[in-house]
Parts: sequence; structure tokens; C-alpha cells
Amino acid sequence: MQFPEHIQFVEKDAKKYVFGGMEVHSTNTLRLISELESAYQMLKYLGFEEDMNTLEDMKNRYYKMYFKLAKQEKSMLD
Repeated sequence: MQFPEHIQFVEKDAKKYVFGGMEVHSTNTLRLISELESAYQMLKYLGFEEDMNTLEDMKNRYYKMYFKLAKQEKSMLD
């Protein structure tokens, strides 16, 4: 399929839209963290403390993963 040049960030590979289709690297992990942070803020404003705590645990796990991946990727560049 041909896409116009002016469209940015168009994903041309549909295989990535399946379970496990994206690579686990620091950039994608950071994107996930951003989404979790947004959901956390919305839950905070709505007053759903139990769900906030669940997301806090999830965020902590992915922050650890992000820093580990970022360190590994940086060492591969050196």
C-alpha cells in the first residue's frame, strides 16, 4: 500500500498490531509509562484510589524495566 509522504508516523507493517508484535525496547516502554501516567492522573481526579494503587504498582514495574533497557541500549552504543 502506498502512503502519501506528508503523513507522519504511519505504521506500514500490520504485523505489529498483534499480541507481542512490538519490540520491547526503552522507547516503547516509555510510551507505555506515559499512558499509565495519564490513566493514573484520571483515576486520581475521579477519586478511584484502589485503582490508582494498582496502576502505581504497574508503573513501578515498567519504570524499572525502562531504566534497565535504557542502560543496556546505551552500553550497546558505547
